[in-house]
Amino acid sequence: MSAFPLSVGEQIAAMKTTWPQFAARNIDRRAQSVRWVGDVRPQHSRYTLEIRYRIGTQPEVRIVAPVLVRLPGNEEGQLPHVYPPLDDPTLCLFDPEDNEWDASMRIAETTVPWALDWLACYELWLMTGRWTGGGRHAGQPRVASKEDRTQ
Repeated sequence: MSAFPLSVGEQIAAMKTTWPQFAARNIDRRAQSVRWVGDVRPQHSRYTLEIRYRIGTQPEVRIVAPVLVRLPGNEEGQLPHVYPPLDDPTLCLFDPEDNEWDASMRIAETTVPWALDWLACYELWLMTGRWTGGGRHAGQPRVASKEDRTQ
């Protein structure tokens, strides 16, 4: 974790500048938390995203609409790269075990673009049944990287 986390106010300002279609709601400066809701269209479909953030935690992204399609029996799971519960999944956008995100990073520059990438991979997965976004599915064991093995 970075020694200099961005404040909720700084995160809100960055989101307003970069993604003006996301409205900041439920701003609680005492609890240092915020929730954004906004529409995006990364490829073919339009999606309404909800991003929840509280200082000291990682951002959580959910698809509010449309309902995500499941593919029962798919070898990668009926809906890959999400955290449970399956009826209200949170997108798996980065590997927390690899410290790929910390509170010094702007949600507007990391989380939102990663969510757009996730949605593009999701749309391709719906067509092909294969997840092409890389990473590991939530709940899978971490595979040691080349750097880990040489240390």
